[in-house]
Amino acid sequence: MTSAKERMPRVESLTGLRWFAAFAVFLFHANQIISLPTVYGIKLGDFFRFGDAGVTFFYVLSGFVLTWSFSPKVNTSTFYWRRFARVWPALLVSTIIAWVSLNQVWEHSWKRTLLSLSLTESWFRPADFLVANPVAWSVSCEAFFYLLFPFVIRPLLRLRLPALAIIAAAGLFIEWAYWFFVQDLIDPKQYWIQLSWFLRFPPIRFIEFLLGMIAAAALLRGWRPRINLWLALSTVPASVLLLWWGTEQRWWGAHWSQQGLVPACVVVVLAAAIRDVSGRPSIFRSKPLVALGAWSYAFYLVHLSVIHWLMGPVTPSAATWANLKVLLIWTVMGIALAWACYRWVEHPVERFLRNLYPRRVPPAPPAPPAPQAPEEPQELAAVSEQRTEVVLAGHGVLTEEIEPGLYRSTGSFDVR
Repeated sequence: MTSAKERMPRVESLTGLRWFAAFAVFLFHANQIISLPTVYGIKLGDFFRFGDAGVTFFYVLSGFVLTWSFSPKVNTSTFYWRRFARVWPALLVSTIIAWVSLNQVWEHSWKRTLLSLSLTESWFRPADFLVANPVAWSVSCEAFFYLLFPFVIRPLLRLRLPALAIIAAAGLFIEWAYWFFVQDLIDPKQYWIQLSWFLRFPPIRFIEFLLGMIAAAALLRGWRPRINLWLALSTVPASVLLLWWGTEQRWWGAHWSQQGLVPACVVVVLAAAIRDVSGRPSIFRSKPLVALGAWSYAFYLVHLSVIHWLMGPVTPSAATWANLKVLLIWTVMGIALAWACYRWVEHPVERFLRNLYPRRVPPAPPAPPAPQAPEEPQELAAVSEQRTEVVLAGHGVLTEEIEPGLYRSTGSFDVR
């Protein structure tokens, strides 16, 4: 397996792909407000509802990149602090924006806001209406994943490929079996129960994060499957069509998108990472897409606020193609606000908070002076000096890491 001290190649195609995941969630929420025309008896909006699988992609991607950039020199407390610095500032400012754009009332929203900002929202019944930041529930799931990560990563990296494959297959089976259990035994009218005990239940959604960890661990062990990136990307629309057709045939429920697209998400992450590791060009590493990927967390957190904020001046009409203009305006305004949040809040505050945590190890106390050796003959002194030079030129004298995270992978980046 690759040594933790070795520098891993950057996998910035995954950063570019983050934008498409965030935009898919945007389309999912926009579809609940606007309507597009029907073409050959097929409602185009039916495909937008699969956009909530962007959250699944975030979870898989998050597990992958944290494993890919893992360094044993970063202790658990430092890891927790860095994760907090990464997710919480943008969460706070997006919650303030949501309060303004959704015209929230204190008596209706304060409890949900505290749950959201304490990163515990997913452990409680979902709100019945738009309060706090409605999309922030996924961040509380991520917080649970981060909590478990330091305890899972080390034993996971010691496993061989067959064991990793068995765990991945078992995890996917458990998630799908649990979903069928929820669909079959719970009254569909009580949709909040489905949200609480599946769609937003952190222990079940952890499986998606774990699948991302397993994929990265397999690559770190040298596994390199031949997966064409564009062929891997084609599994996403193919899975959407299959899930849509199965819903039309009543083979499964309509809320199967996030779980049904898990395999496609894993395949896309693997293919993009392998392409970057091999050094082949990728459009997803282009500067515009990498920039959009960097803003994608903020875009995800503010996009619903932007939609409701602009519903007055930009009102969607009936099911016409003119609503595409509305989508475009919402998208441009969402990107602009996301850029501002990233530029002036998310990125600078994260750096400030990370610098607050003590990173350097206190210097070791000076060694006591060695006792003077008795004077030795000139020939012995020359031999001793030569041995000293050999020792100083040997391994281990000048390679001690005196700062946690000094050997962090240059491929380290964050996904939400």
